[in-house]
Amino acid sequence: MSASIDARAAGQSLRAAYDRRIAAKIIAEFCHEQALAPLETAPDQFTLFSDDRQTEYTFVAEILSLDSWAVGESSVRRIRSGAEVPVSAVDMIVDLHEQLGIAREKLPEYLEELVHTVAIGADRSDERRVTAAELAAADFQTIEKSMTEGHPCFVANGGRLGFSAHDVAAYAPESGGSYHLIWVAARTEDCDFAAMSDVSYDDLLRHELGGDALEKFFDVLLFQGLDPDDYTYLPVHPWQWTEKAARLYAGAIAAQRLVILGPSPDRYQPQQSIRTQFNVSTPTRHYVKTALSIVNMGFTRGMSADYMRTTPVINDWVRRRVGDDAYLQSLGFEMLYEVAAVGYRDPTFAAITEPGSEYRKVLSALWRQSPVPRVTDDEQLSTMAALLHVDHLGDPLVGALIERSGLMADEWITRFLRTYLHPIAYLLYRYELKFSPHGENLILVLRDGVPVRAILKDIGEEVCVFDEPSDLPESCRRALTNETDAIRNLGILSDVFDDFLRPLAAVLHRNGLLDDARFWAVVADSVHVFVADHPDLADRFQKWDLFAPSFAAVHMNGLQLGNNRRMVDVGHSYDSILDTEHRLTNPIADPRITDPQGVHRA
Repeated sequence: MSASIDARAAGQSLRAAYDRRIAAKIIAEFCHEQALAPLETAPDQFTLFSDDRQTEYTFVAEILSLDSWAVGESSVRRIRSGAEVPVSAVDMIVDLHEQLGIAREKLPEYLEELVHTVAIGADRSDERRVTAAELAAADFQTIEKSMTEGHPCFVANGGRLGFSAHDVAAYAPESGGSYHLIWVAARTEDCDFAAMSDVSYDDLLRHELGGDALEKFFDVLLFQGLDPDDYTYLPVHPWQWTEKAARLYAGAIAAQRLVILGPSPDRYQPQQSIRTQFNVSTPTRHYVKTALSIVNMGFTRGMSADYMRTTPVINDWVRRRVGDDAYLQSLGFEMLYEVAAVGYRDPTFAAITEPGSEYRKVLSALWRQSPVPRVTDDEQLSTMAALLHVDHLGDPLVGALIERSGLMADEWITRFLRTYLHPIAYLLYRYELKFSPHGENLILVLRDGVPVRAILKDIGEEVCVFDEPSDLPESCRRALTNETDAIRNLGILSDVFDDFLRPLAAVLHRNGLLDDARFWAVVADSVHVFVADHPDLADRFQKWDLFAPSFAAVHMNGLQLGNNRRMVDVGHSYDSILDTEHRLTNPIADPRITDPQGVHRA
């Protein structure tokens, strides 16, 4: 009996710890976005009052560079009517929702997303909790399924609205499971299939399915009196088929315009980017990304045939443009290309909807290269998001990696920046290409805990192309963007510095691994080295200044609260999402930090 009570108490303690962690993040991120304005009652001690002034939250925090609030999780206290009560992330949002600008009618849905987010860490079974020290030497997919932090800026980042509890257990990445995809055949005239120039439809299917599965699918169609040459095959997420496509397209199924072929021969593990699946049976085969009509972190996660027919073409163009670049090769930097895509257009719904409609995003898939064939036996793959991961004991994974490497923390960060910051900045300044370089979109290659190179993914849907290159195909024009020179540097200052390096600096600082000021001095040194390595880009460095004194902030949580189903239009200019009234001070702009030779000055 006592063991059962102890286990229950330990579980409650872990849930309370994760609840408190999200509560601290609510304070940190909404203070960063200036939605909350705590009262400083003593040095580094703050108080927040609820909307009705009946509840107060007290906490200890350091305000770091980029308005980054390093909140002590254990310091957060909730006091109501003079008595201390347990800290709850959900209660905190209810207490503060008016200050946060959450309309009362929108509050329940946001709370649903928040409850699910807390559960990612809090409700994990003991056998699926892995310590940071173990993860530092773990395999690629063990790291992937062990993540609990989600997007570093969004608070409610694990909503998965539309999934039941059973679905979460079956299909959510933190559940650690795997499953077969469902393959269907669709009349070819209802489909858009596209591939990169060196990929054919037949070769793709043979690579992904193998000869035996293809023969079985062939026989399924023949048995029903159908000609396989009249159909295009595509994989579907099992939830998407059961909950969405099979009902929505019942008429097409009855008319045999859509035919179920059977399960994939291989099993797939869901990734943090939840509609992307990794082949755990044959890891050298491609990732498969499929439409998934659930709401998660500001978007409904469908995929349209309109995008699928151009995604591989964009990948082809990016590969031609940068694939042979000597500097990127010297860094070991690579991209995982989306080699092929297919989208189904239901004749009824296509006729009555416009591009962008969720009814055009129900049945699509793309294939992305796997990183597994690109590493040697002494190298380790890890999502870059792992650098922000803190385990159930409160230990950061980045600290375990630094310890494993045997390097000083600042030297480890210097090497990391060379693998991550330098190629992303180079793509922007040399080729005028901006990607989405957040933690889930980068895969690190590590050797003995040291980052040695990086691999970028999500090319076709995320790339922004500037200045209308003459060789850009007409079908790729959706990737064009028109940011002015004045904000072009946000591809680094906002997307890299604020979105990823800011939370990384906070993890290092809070855990005594590297002081925030020293972290940004290392970043400044790294940027100076990068600029010095490319004197031919001096005019662009001047126009798109990486050392600008300040830059406009993007309030990501505010965007999500404004519309959690379509936060922004994909590919939309920064002009529509910046808060021009909120300027962040650039932490590497201070000339006292460092000079171009890397000599620190007082």
